[in-house]
Amino acid sequence: MENENIYFTKKNYFMILAGIVVFVLGYIIMSGGNPEDPSDYSDEIFNFRRITLAPFIVIAGYVIVLFGIIKNFKPEITSEETETPTKK
Repeated sequence: MENENIYFTKKNYFMILAGIVVFVLGYIIMSGGNPEDPSDYSDEIFNFRRITLAPFIVIAGYVIVLFGIIKNFKPEITSEETETPTKK
């Protein structure tokens, strides 16, 4: 039995997956910057990529996931569903 009231389409799932990939990429960009010796100070943890760019990428990923959940794409109509019954 096929359910006709499916809310998510393939486009929704694709957007959710793309958003997850984007925010995981943001977390990967944010990581790192540790010096070899823990007692040494490293300016690398305060660079533009980790402080500014990565948080924006993470937030953009969450917005894409939210948009993928909220957006209501029209389901694709096949040619069998568009045929009109003939009068007898």
